[in-house]
Amino acid sequence: MLTMQEAKALLRVSYRTIHRLVSNNIIPSVKVGRVIRIPQSGLKKFILNDTSGGSGNDYQQ
Repeated sequence: MLTMQEAKALLRVSYRTIHRLVSNNIIPSVKVGRVIRIPQSGLKKFILNDTSGGSGNDYQQ
């Protein structure tokens, strides 16, 4: 399980971006008390399925 900060660093995105991806259920997460954790498998699946090519607006619903 990764923290939001660890996932942010791995993806090299801002905290706001990782928060938006988690909030929109694009990246799966688990809330443990007041802390959000991201399963490594969920992050890996997101990375492998990401075909956005770097466009910033692909994740807005």
